Amino acid sequence: MKHIRYILLFSLLLGRVGVGLSQDFTRLSERTLYGTARYVGMSGAMTAIGGDPSSVQDNPAGLGLYRRAEIMITLGFNAYKMRQLTTTNDAARSYFALPQVSGVVSMPTTNCLAQLSGVQFHNFMFSYNRLHSFNRTFLMGVANTNSLGSLLADKTSIMDIPYCAEDKNNSHSFRLYESGYVDQYAFNWAMNANDKWYFGLGLQIQSYLLSSDGNYFETFDVQNTDGVSYSNRNRSSLILSGVGTTLSAGLIYRPLRFLRMGLGFQTASLGSLRGSTTGTFSAQTDSLRYSYAPDMSFSDKDFHMPWKLSASLAFQISAYAMIALQYNFTGSKDMQPYHSFRLGFEVIPVMGMYINAGMAFESTCTNSVRPEPMDYSFDRQDTYSLYSHNSWLGSIAVGYRGAHMIFQLAYQYNRQDPFLFAHEYTPKYDNLITDTHRLVLSIGWHQN
Repeated sequence: MKHIRYILLFSLLLGRVGVGLSQDFTRLSERTLYGTARYVGMSGAMTAIGGDPSSVQDNPAGLGLYRRAEIMITLGFNAYKMRQLTTTNDAARSYFALPQVSGVVSMPTTNCLAQLSGVQFHNFMFSYNRLHSFNRTFLMGVANTNSLGSLLADKTSIMDIPYCAEDKNNSHSFRLYESGYVDQYAFNWAMNANDKWYFGLGLQIQSYLLSSDGNYFETFDVQNTDGVSYSNRNRSSLILSGVGTTLSAGLIYRPLRFLRMGLGFQTASLGSLRGSTTGTFSAQTDSLRYSYAPDMSFSDKDFHMPWKLSASLAFQISAYAMIALQYNFTGSKDMQPYHSFRLGFEVIPVMGMYINAGMAFESTCTNSVRPEPMDYSFDRQDTYSLYSHNSWLGSIAVGYRGAHMIFQLAYQYNRQDPFLFAHEYTPKYDNLITDTHRLVLSIGWHQN
């Protein structure tokens, strides 16, 4: 057995064991397909359809299809569950949310009243949208893996810090608890020209908040004279907050009565990010030793989120059905581009009632599935690496639009297989699946 040295927690030196702003970027880049019940029911395939407040997330020209004032509010319930298929580990969360609030002002022009040519409407909308929620919990365990103590031994050998570097016959558990959101406040303008061309512009302000708490605990098949097993524990917390501003532009073109083509673009955001971390590292050998990482703050005044391009085709089938295909491309110099494919249907069985269904797929947004390497400066202590991976969605909705009132109800199922590493020396957790079930209710009023 190799020499066992006590762990002194690293006082001012121990902080982050290695995940930098690159992972903060990828985590804050995640998006949830939130919005009105109709938008959720169509799985977001509305870039070429418009006429819905949430469609403006992808294409502000969708606002141009409005012909009357409207107010809409959406409520949501989310049931989340994480499963590790090779074990009995699972974790569940349930929470309510307010995904969307919007108000539309529609202003017909003189041309609209006199003739069917030229600019018909100028429309304005202020909206709030929740783009993503971080309310999730991960609970994993594995036996006989490389230890955190061994990692620290390799990284801190030049420093006079004792630690337990036992590397065999160990097991560990890891629990990660996250909460937070990405919210968007937007002001959009759009116009209708000849009932064929729809142009739109938008200004969006994003607000980010992510709170994360990790608890990693590993034990060894070695005991001290009191019969207590040697162990290491790493508890860490991270808070990220920031703001960003983006611009958007888009158009919808109707060359034929049965065909719509939509194109939307959103710039990379400009903003800032602030963060703080703290942690406690402890080790049990002949005695139990603690070290507390002090609060550490950092900031990035040039923080930006990815830009996005959305393209879509929609086909009208008489007056009773519509089908839409959509592709989204999201890119940045700081991460691998990722892609989203959406398919949506709408059927109108009777006047005023509509039924929606859709499905969507989104690819991963990271260049690799390797954990972030730990650095030597120890400026942060959250050793884990978490990346979103391929996501599949399916949804269905039913809605009613009366003389003044709008009611919509949608259900969405979302499955994702995330990449998660407890620290640099652990392998990726296999067979990790997250399931989210969402119910969305939208209630609105529109001018007759």
